[in-house]
Amino acid sequence: GRRAGSEYVIRRSHINNPLVCHHSHNFEHASHVALSANKLIKRIISPDEVGNNQSNEKKKVNNKGKIEAYAADLHNSTFGISSDPLTQFSIVFAALVHDVEHFGVPNSQLVKEQHQIAVKYSNKSVAEQHSVDLALATLSDPKYRELQHCICYSEGERLRFRQLLINSVLATDIVDKELRLLRKNRWTKAFSEPSQALASNEDANRKATIVLEHIIQASDVAHTMQHWHIFCKWNEKLYQEMYIAYLDGRAEKDPSSGWYEGKKLSVIIYVRTLQGSTMHLFQARLGSLITILFR
Repeated sequence: GRRAGSEYVIRRSHINNPLVCHHSHNFEHASHVALSANKLIKRIISPDEVGNNQSNEKKKVNNKGKIEAYAADLHNSTFGISSDPLTQFSIVFAALVHDVEHFGVPNSQLVKEQHQIAVKYSNKSVAEQHSVDLALATLSDPKYRELQHCICYSEGERLRFRQLLINSVLATDIVDKELRLLRKNRWTKAFSEPSQALASNEDANRKATIVLEHIIQASDVAHTMQHWHIFCKWNEKLYQEMYIAYLDGRAEKDPSSGWYEGKKLSVIIYVRTLQGSTMHLFQARLGSLITILFR
């Protein structure tokens, strides 16, 4: 499965739109997002070490009960994610493929142009749905059968993986008003009342969905929370991509107009809000997962 997985990643790195100069939405960006998602997932699922002052053999004996109890508590506090390898893999896979064959312009422009994929997906999350379909079509290639079996051992798991992937990639569409309202309503339903023990699987699944959405959204803008040079690198790439679209007549506004003010507002309004809601998800127990991206 490892070799097939490597081959898939290599093939993914070559799935780009040949008609577009990808300064920002390219495989390097996808790799950066995937690494960030993997870092956040690891922070969620890795129990803290206990008994660091004891010998290794004593740790194994004395801390077994503590670790088991902590793992059970972790399962509940992460809404089942820490005990679900398929979900963990799905979010990293989604990060890797979320911008496959990006067209170098936002969904609104594709809709305005009545692009064929805009028509195909009824003007809804156009680029995101296209990326999911292309990623799944590539994965379904018979040459990746071994990888398919490693990911999903049954038809039920295959359907669950597909749903997890779709939900995660669509979470990167932060512009669509209907999706934003759906997420807001889901949050309200999940956290409108004081935290209590999980009442049902439906409640746990709802909260787990919110966690996964936050992970991939945070990972997608991880560069805004990392070193200044990283921040500048990816903003420059995005600017170049948007400016080319402007020169090609595929954008109404010159991105140089109000660029710095726009970036400042995006950090203040979107990134800080994302950080605050993530801290609320895990409270003080796991700390701010967003800050992990700084490291």
